[in-house]
Amino acid sequence: MSAPRAYATWLIAAVVGVSVAAFILNTRVNPWRVTPVPWADDQLDAYRDVSSQIRTAKAGMVRSAGELGVGFFGSSRVANAFDPTDPRWGRDDVLNLGCSGGFLYESTAMCRYAMRHHALEIAILGVDPGDLSSDLDTRPMGDFYASPLASRQDPDRELRYLIGISTAEASLETLKRSWKGVLPQYAPGGQRVRSRKARGKPQIAFIREQITGEAEFGMLADGRGAATVREEKAVLVEDLALEARRRGTRLILLFHPTHALRHLRATDATDPPVLFENERRRLLAIVDRANAAGGGGPPVEFWDFLDAHPLNDDPLPEGDGMMEHWTDLDHYTDEVGGIIQARVMGWKCAAPDYGTRVTARNLDAWFERVRHSCGQYVATTGREDIRWKEALIESSVGHP
Repeated sequence: MSAPRAYATWLIAAVVGVSVAAFILNTRVNPWRVTPVPWADDQLDAYRDVSSQIRTAKAGMVRSAGELGVGFFGSSRVANAFDPTDPRWGRDDVLNLGCSGGFLYESTAMCRYAMRHHALEIAILGVDPGDLSSDLDTRPMGDFYASPLASRQDPDRELRYLIGISTAEASLETLKRSWKGVLPQYAPGGQRVRSRKARGKPQIAFIREQITGEAEFGMLADGRGAATVREEKAVLVEDLALEARRRGTRLILLFHPTHALRHLRATDATDPPVLFENERRRLLAIVDRANAAGGGGPPVEFWDFLDAHPLNDDPLPEGDGMMEHWTDLDHYTDEVGGIIQARVMGWKCAAPDYGTRVTARNLDAWFERVRHSCGQYVATTGREDIRWKEALIESSVGHP
């Protein structure tokens, strides 16, 4: 055998050997749950990390689920606060498929992916205030286009899951966590239950930095005025609603709360607003059209939790303290997430007056209730916190 031929033979053998080794490692460990094969090691499930490739890994959870009856979809508000293991579900086919930093382009894609792989009974889709009227597209910012959500068939992508170097690296990291007994941020059901780092600063310091940073860069959103709803996003939501009806899935659209301090200001005491009113009206119109179109499945529901209910107006913490129901001004705790689940499912809960299912019949009454709660917060319990926030904004805007 000539030297070049021998070299080529050894090279091919080495490539094949490495590929076989990678295949065995990646399918055995299955770090993102995208290759559900019989020989995958189920004992590693608690150590498989979602955060490194969150869209890929959560799509993998859909692939690996024997059955999926209930799914939660949305951004980090969903990922952090909705517990799929809540015993009130009384079932083990519930997954949290929320993705940090993922808004309507991604959450609707994830919901469709789940419905097309399983006979999904219930889909709860969270809508962030401001998303429907924002042109922000988060898909290029993460791993969306490298995940199964981007296209139904991609041989290169599937090959990467089997023998790719990035998958092998994730497999080795999974094994390392297993050996050290270090659990990842996300539980096997998809909820983010641990922070990447230990809390390094008081909550009030984080809130101060959030407000000053947004003020300095002109990024403060107030949720007022006739913000234009982005048609492309509205169409995505409506198409999803129609597909859910055709497939027999009960789709629940919920408009997330924010902390009352987030958008309200002192002048709202005399003329309290309905924040993001255009978005809320458009979501109701989408639901009404989907339900009027028929389709055979359960009617689509729209639930709204954005007001100044006591759960949404924790006083700002002092010193090293923490707010009871909020991790910052945008993200609520899993206690509130549990109450939201209870409200939309009709379970008993500690706050039966929290939020409401909005219909054309009760829309005006609900908006009046929203205005009243906001006015009360600004004039009473939130007055000092709003004064602090507005002084902070003024000093930040005037900062050279």
